[in-house]
Amino acid sequence: MKFHPPTISPCANRAIRLRKKNVGRTQDGLPLWALPLVLAFLATVAGAALMSGCSTETRYRVLSALFDDVPKPGTETPHKQVVRSQRRTPPPPPKPVLAFKPPPARPDWGALLRKLPRTATGEVDWDGALAQKLIEPKSGLAKDAPDQVVFDMNVELIPNGQPLFKVIFPHSKHTEWLTCANCHPGIFQMQKGADPITMAKIFSGEYCGRCHSKVAYAVATGCPRCHLALAGPQ
Repeated sequence: MKFHPPTISPCANRAIRLRKKNVGRTQDGLPLWALPLVLAFLATVAGAALMSGCSTETRYRVLSALFDDVPKPGTETPHKQVVRSQRRTPPPPPKPVLAFKPPPARPDWGALLRKLPRTATGEVDWDGALAQKLIEPKSGLAKDAPDQVVFDMNVELIPNGQPLFKVIFPHSKHTEWLTCANCHPGIFQMQKGADPITMAKIFSGEYCGRCHSKVAYAVATGCPRCHLALAGPQ
């Protein structure tokens, strides 16, 4: 035997839904939580209406009964400045931004090189440029590098049996550019005739060839600059 639940008529069902909908409301449909607010608003409006028709003294008595520090009629209340403490520590000031400085203009090395004097073979005459103070070599890479003392001493080198190829080595020309330690004792010994210098070794990059044909005038075209007799009468 099956159980059939009782059938509810549409009208009764609608009445149940309306009752559920009106739970927590007044008869006018106002939520119960809003009822105190409405009563407070009505009381405020009624009090304002009553106070508007009262004298100044009456209003002062009523307000004094309800609130503290109500000023008397006719007195001025000085304004009190409200100073509030900081709610949080202010952030530190931003770091200064370094302005970009463009690098200095690079010199035109080609134009400067063209201003230097030349030898008869077309090479740069570095000794002439130094004598004319067109260039001023520094004492060293360090800022406090001491100046090299110019050593004025000439050394004669005469090959055996070949006096025509005598060489006069000027220390003054070289010590204007280099220190003594650049050559002695790594390249040349500190004794005349102790080094077996030959043109073959110079052309292969030894002795004088360590600089000449590299950063100094070429060996192949600079014969009369070392062998003065080859330059003819002075």
